[in-house]
Amino acid sequence: MPSPGTSMGVAAASEQIELTANQWQADGKVTFKQQQGYPHGLISVKDGGAALKNRTFGSGTIEYDISEDADNQGIAGIWFRQQDKDTAENFYLRTDSNCPSSIECVQYAPVSHGNVQWDVYPEYQAKAPVHAHGWNHVKLVISGKRMNVYINGEAAPSLRVGRLEGDALSGAIQLRGDATFANLKLTPDATEGLSPEPTKDVAEGDPNYVRSWLLSPALTIPIGQEAVFSAMPAKAEAWEAITAERKGFVNISRKHGNPGGAPDLIWLKTNIDSDRNQSKHVAIGWVRQVWVFVNGKPVYADKNFYYPASGRKPPLGRMSLQNGAFDLPLQSGQNEVEIAISNDLHSLHHWGWGFEFRFDNVDGLKMQAAKQGM
Repeated sequence: MPSPGTSMGVAAASEQIELTANQWQADGKVTFKQQQGYPHGLISVKDGGAALKNRTFGSGTIEYDISEDADNQGIAGIWFRQQDKDTAENFYLRTDSNCPSSIECVQYAPVSHGNVQWDVYPEYQAKAPVHAHGWNHVKLVISGKRMNVYINGEAAPSLRVGRLEGDALSGAIQLRGDATFANLKLTPDATEGLSPEPTKDVAEGDPNYVRSWLLSPALTIPIGQEAVFSAMPAKAEAWEAITAERKGFVNISRKHGNPGGAPDLIWLKTNIDSDRNQSKHVAIGWVRQVWVFVNGKPVYADKNFYYPASGRKPPLGRMSLQNGAFDLPLQSGQNEVEIAISNDLHSLHHWGWGFEFRFDNVDGLKMQAAKQGM
């Protein structure tokens, strides 16, 4: 009988990767070392990454050892399926002294436009038996759009990623600091029976999400300034359609990243028909600051900052329908709902950017597909 976490089929050939300078392209402060007990070498990465030369990886198993100090607030780990310096899948440890009880111990997030989108995917973080100091062993089993993560030889995965959210199924591998790495091993196509198909979207078939919007060009807004309806861009031809992704997520960061400055601001709008005058309760999740209008009148505004910690909405400053709720007043006939959203994180860097918008019920409502020129 195979041991837990091993493949039931014929194992693909594993390759131990040499951690030597001729095998890696440095981007940052990278040091290669030879040390007793580590026959394939050690690589220390700080302020950047080191990419494996002349190699792509799609599905299979990646294993490595990583050492980083607890509470360093870093996101040291591995980028895989990397397309360029701004696009990849990312898995990393947060070796906090509260591990393994902290739900932030291990995290996955896609990288888009150079931004690690950890704050819009709270479902992709988990507790794990991570050592606060010294070495941790990481095993990633990647199959198509799914991934299981095993830490320090555990029999069951600490983290199950139901859908890898990146744009590619194959790409380069890059080790990211600040950390030291050892014993990197690749086993292509060893997926241990993990299905390549994503798990079911929890929002699939749910009519209560507002999924179809028009998106304005990106603007900027000074920190502390409020968005006002009169500042919404007027040229209809400059707007473009955007449709919610998995879990009803309107993913602005996939389209734009951080195009303007710090912070950026974008407007969205959609039409909703109501068969009568009525008020509908809405749950909304967002990062980082949002203003909601209906027919040009303000109805809701709130912040979900990450810094300071007191500014974080549950859960832990991530985007979730737990973030906020309000009543949306609708008139009989057509209504235009307008949203202004800023990616202001109150720090020097931005991450994810977008929102979810869900009615408690849609009795008497009809969503209209957003069309350019609305």
